[in-house]
Amino acid sequence: MYKKLAIHTIIYSIGLLLPKMVNYAFIRFFTFSLKRDEFSIYTDMYAISFLIIGLLSFGLENTYFRFLYKKNYNKNVVFSTIIIIQLIIISLFFFISSNFIQKIISFTGYSNHPEYFIMFSLIILFDTICIIPMAWIRMNEKPLLHTMINVIMMITQSFLITYMFSCHKNFFTIKNNYYLYFFKIVNSFTNRIGYIFFANMVASFINFILILPIILRIVRFSKFKISLAKEMIHYSFPIMTGTIAFSINENLDKILIKRWLSDDINGAYSACYKVGSFMSLYIRIFRLGIEPFFFKKSKDTNAKYFYEEITYLFILFGLLFYVLVCGNLKFIIHLLINKRYHFAISIIPIIIMGNLFLGIYNNLSIFYKILNRPLVGTYISLIGVLITLLFNFIFINNPNNNFIIPAWGTFMSYGFMLLLLFIWNKRTFPKFCKEIKNILLHFFIANFTVFITNRNQNIIINIIIQLLYLIIILIIERKKLLTLLK
Repeated sequence: MYKKLAIHTIIYSIGLLLPKMVNYAFIRFFTFSLKRDEFSIYTDMYAISFLIIGLLSFGLENTYFRFLYKKNYNKNVVFSTIIIIQLIIISLFFFISSNFIQKIISFTGYSNHPEYFIMFSLIILFDTICIIPMAWIRMNEKPLLHTMINVIMMITQSFLITYMFSCHKNFFTIKNNYYLYFFKIVNSFTNRIGYIFFANMVASFINFILILPIILRIVRFSKFKISLAKEMIHYSFPIMTGTIAFSINENLDKILIKRWLSDDINGAYSACYKVGSFMSLYIRIFRLGIEPFFFKKSKDTNAKYFYEEITYLFILFGLLFYVLVCGNLKFIIHLLINKRYHFAISIIPIIIMGNLFLGIYNNLSIFYKILNRPLVGTYISLIGVLITLLFNFIFINNPNNNFIIPAWGTFMSYGFMLLLLFIWNKRTFPKFCKEIKNILLHFFIANFTVFITNRNQNIIINIIIQLLYLIIILIIERKKLLTLLK
């Protein structure tokens, strides 16, 4: 069981890790190529789009996983029904929003660049449609196909960005018209920030083309079940609310800093925030391999044991990841982003730990999803949003306008959500809750290690300290780690 799980997770990790590594390489490229105010616009558009995708996805990915094993429905019936629901939601949204598009563009401050919203409308359309088919690939244990699609998208997007920025830089020196022909077309309707959005749009379209055969082969309107659709919508609505809450927690700070301080400050904040989102990379890799497994094991008598063990190991490796990143932060920050963005470096450890809280929360949230109580997650997520709003309200009314306040808002929001879920799970999973002393000990050791390494300037001593941390963890958790290896 663990062997198969590990193999699938490794394959999924390649498909996720390689594109993400390229994305982090592009952070360096963008921070050297774009001014801080331009980088702010780039992150702002993605922040707005994530809020919309959170609404349109409607929590249907989790719903799809759950309903495949909840009742004895035919798998193709479940897939057809949920795809048709997704298409209806997307159609309704675009029909309504198309009547207000000019007001939306004006309200967000992009009247001079309406093409940004046109491109992002298509990105949102393609990405949302692809969510369920990509989940189908995962559920049918096709990690190679999943990885191949992600890698093709990555290559396409990377090539187009590199090509267009290269043409932009050498526009007056290159005389080869064939080389410049495609660039001239794109450059005729947008600027170099728009090049990034255009490349994403093309990559998303290719993703849609690659998964389209799955939709055409399986989806049939005759297999659409109204009764099943009602159940799915009822189940997914609170999950969707939680997803939107997460999007607000993750993106509201960048949207507000741009509008309440300046694009200049938001550019630096957003670049450092992306470094802090290293932890989300670890969370995503873990989730891709684990989540379908969680749902499949939900009917087993020993399901709780697997959930508890895997969540504990997630925390253990997550803290190791935290130590490796924050313990070498000065080296990583110089490697990834330009010096002019470094004045917001203080938010990185805060964001990384906040993201680890979120990762633990996501693992524990599987429990209430399997128990068919998604409203628990909705209530907790809404409380998290209130905390985020509170910190952002303090930030807006702070006379010094300290941008670190929203970062602490992210930390406190995810930390409080995790605490509430832990209290709710206390009776359901008593064995895991008894491990809380060990977990707190691990948090203390990890944070103490990061504190010492950040105080010390000697690289060799820092490496020795981190090796000592690793040895201590191996000694404390030798039994669990040996069981995992077996």
